[in-house]
Amino acid sequence: MDREEIQRKIQQAKELVGGNPEDPLTQIAFGEVLRTLLHERPLSAIGEVKPQIKPVALPMQISEFLAQKSIKTHIDRIVAILYYQYHTGNELTTIAELGEAYSSARMRTPRNFSDFLAQCIRRGYVVEARDKKGDKKAWQITSSGENFVEYGLPKTKKA
Repeated sequence: MDREEIQRKIQQAKELVGGNPEDPLTQIAFGEVLRTLLHERPLSAIGEVKPQIKPVALPMQISEFLAQKSIKTHIDRIVAILYYQYHTGNELTTIAELGEAYSSARMRTPRNFSDFLAQCIRRGYVVEARDKKGDKKAWQITSSGENFVEYGLPKTKKA
């Protein structure tokens, strides 16, 4: 792909995303759309930054889901919890719900969820939701976060 083609795709991504270029959410959306354009995925995949919810069978409890993943850090665990919540119909997740998930999985909670959420945001796995959930801040997983859980976290080996 030559420089002119890349410039054209950058302009196309700007037009598709719109918004304030200084807004962090706009920047994330721009990055996702540009990646989609540069990898020449079909334009139908660009209608939304986040793809349609894929029907994922998650009949298991959160503790079972987390046990299937090789999770070593709080960041990995938080992204996996947001993935689970999203795919079980709970698009927005509060800190209280993160704490409940840790408790259900019988895992020690981090001292400060906000620090780990900030790291998840910097990595592009999570965004703060525009809407609040019950007057509380909420977070949601990004497409990058979903890909990380699906392909970046190794599954544990079965005995």
